Amino acid sequence: MRNAPHRFAGCAARASAACALATACACSTRDPYDDLLWYYRPEPGSVIIPREQHGPRSLAMFHGTDGAPIDWNGLWNGVRWADIVIVGEQHDDANAHEVQQAIWSETIAAWPGSAVSLEMLERDEQPTVDAYLAGEIDAATFVERTDSRDWASKGTWDDFYQPVIDEAKAAKAAVIAANAPREYVRRARTEGYEVLEALPADERALFAIPAKDPPASYRDRFRDFMSGGGEREVDEARVDEVLRSQRMWDATMADSIVRAYERLPSHAKVVHLVGQFHSEYDGGLVSEIQARAPGAKVLTVTVQKGMARALREEDRGKADVVVYGVAPRLRWTGFQAGLKPPAEERPAEEEAPAWGFAY
Repeated sequence: MRNAPHRFAGCAARASAACALATACACSTRDPYDDLLWYYRPEPGSVIIPREQHGPRSLAMFHGTDGAPIDWNGLWNGVRWADIVIVGEQHDDANAHEVQQAIWSETIAAWPGSAVSLEMLERDEQPTVDAYLAGEIDAATFVERTDSRDWASKGTWDDFYQPVIDEAKAAKAAVIAANAPREYVRRARTEGYEVLEALPADERALFAIPAKDPPASYRDRFRDFMSGGGEREVDEARVDEVLRSQRMWDATMADSIVRAYERLPSHAKVVHLVGQFHSEYDGGLVSEIQARAPGAKVLTVTVQKGMARALREEDRGKADVVVYGVAPRLRWTGFQAGLKPPAEERPAEEEAPAWGFAY
């Protein structure tokens, strides 16, 4: 399906012209805002960072490299450019899930035949996913069979992920259970890849072995995570052992994404929802996609908590687009009645300077 001419022939011509103008042709399939700078990025000064930031389309957004402000239209131009869109979440952040939902909703409306891929579902659950999409089981049965109800935190599946799947169902779009089953992830850690490569074909189909070493910074970040930011000593052998599991997640998700991408019509896209550690700084997931589909155009988006008026230095380079959300959605039942929640349930003042809008 992917050997058809790309629908944006004019864009390709403009990109070629841009390369000719450069002193050293450095065209990339990774960043739309580098490839087609004058066409996709808003003009300097044309984007006003929202004073009241509420999502998902009115949040502060920035180009992840140079910090230039980007509005929803600028983000959407990146989606238009991409073949694969990766949206990195913090699993408990309601705003990140709203951004994911909005990107998926507009993608499936603009490009019918697109697919949504989820870290949260494992390959051996694909028959259950397909049964739900076909109307053979109801949502309660689907959630029960996949044991998903508390995936992000207690009772969050219905709010965070089910709407994405239901929208795909309504549009007759594919939903990809992208991840490796935990049994094989555990075995990658305890037994190594060589043992897994020797398994029968039906089991091998449930996971993928890494095809490319990730950037060295990926291990450094992973080690920092395991050490609690340097607060405790870590065994280096243990870091490598656990990293094998992480890399199997990356490889299997990348393999699932690329397989879906190669099956789709040439106009369609894959939107992948994932924990942001996998995708930030072109880490394990992105490097595995590049190894399997070097010509695919990949847009990365990451959603960070809190409000911002400029790109935070610690977020520079995390993704093509860095989005800042307001404080996590409040679950205080008196809020709709105009009551303020108890102090311990309020967001920090710098995260929510006004109480006048919904989170």
